Amino acid sequence: MLKYVDLLYDTFGPGDKIHGYPGHPEIELALLRLHSVTGNPKHLALGRYFLDERGNPKGVDGRHFYDWEAEQRGERLYERPASYPMRRSFWYQQAHLPIAEQKSVEGHSVRAMYLLTGAADLQRKKRCGKGLEDLRDYLKPLETLWSNMVGKKMYLTGGIGAMDQWEGFGIDYFLPQSTDEGGCYAETCAAIGVMMMAQRMLQVTSSFLFVDQY
Repeated sequence: MLKYVDLLYDTFGPGDKIHGYPGHPEIELALLRLHSVTGNPKHLALGRYFLDERGNPKGVDGRHFYDWEAEQRGERLYERPASYPMRRSFWYQQAHLPIAEQKSVEGHSVRAMYLLTGAADLQRKKRCGKGLEDLRDYLKPLETLWSNMVGKKMYLTGGIGAMDQWEGFGIDYFLPQSTDEGGCYAETCAAIGVMMMAQRMLQVTSSFLFVDQY
């Protein structure tokens, strides 16, 4: 696994590497947990890069990474996955804006929770210090996105991701009670993601300083 991460580190990142990030966020939180075990700065740097670079509109030769990637794969211009309502729906992967600029939680709910869990973990490491004070401050955007989700896009049961079409968030207060209304999806994986994010947010905002361990 460490060799696999080394390959990813050598492939993605600043400089002459590929300025990209995954379509389905998940590796970010895994890399930060790995760093907690190994202390290897490369593991932190790669997780940090994927979080900081996401949503950069000019990441590759002045273009959005997903546009460049689609061209490399030879995707046809007017085709889209069935889950997208239109082409270039980068909000589906939370890549429409950098995380720090997002004001509402959007897109596929599981992807959103994994991504924000990773960002909260990075914020936790920043709070723990240990020479990591230069990490980007994600606290305010995390609180903004958490409040938007809990206040406007969450069922009373704690379920999130009402939209059946893209397994994710719709407009504010769109929380239908049945699937024939186009919603009520509320995937179990997303609920688990809420739990993961909530744990990290508690660690970040608590008056008690959690050490960098699990």
